[in-house]
Amino acid sequence: MSLLDNIIFAAFICIVGGIATAAQGAVNAKLGQFTGQGLSSTVVFIVGAMTSCIYFLIEVKGRPAPDLMDNMKLAPWWAWTGGVLGAVFVIITILALPKLGAGTTTAIIVCTQLVFSCIIDNFEFFNIPFRQFSLWRGLATIGLIGCVGVIAKF
Repeated sequence: MSLLDNIIFAAFICIVGGIATAAQGAVNAKLGQFTGQGLSSTVVFIVGAMTSCIYFLIEVKGRPAPDLMDNMKLAPWWAWTGGVLGAVFVIITILALPKLGAGTTTAIIVCTQLVFSCIIDNFEFFNIPFRQFSLWRGLATIGLIGCVGVIAKF
């Protein structure tokens, strides 16, 4: 049994991820003040790439699977766009956070992530299993948008 099979642990690392995401915008925006926004984004991805490579080597115990290249060829074209999407996210936070603040920037991003995630579930985009956009999800969406408004205003 993997540690990730434990629901408590999975929820805990999601909390850590939320903290990291909220802090990342502020950290990146601060670096952007000293280096410029474009270089800040570049530095973020170089350091992130190095960190990801270390994790990859730990995950595969230093020996990638022999069929890794064949498996990579099977991935759909859109599966390779994650780096671009990540760069868009980082650049947007670097640009928006100094103007909107950490709370408002993060609230807008998280709200948008949740709404679009529900759309992904409902329409099975990216081969994600179907989960209907129900009345409850609709009400929660309205609540999320309301929360963003309150955080932005106050």
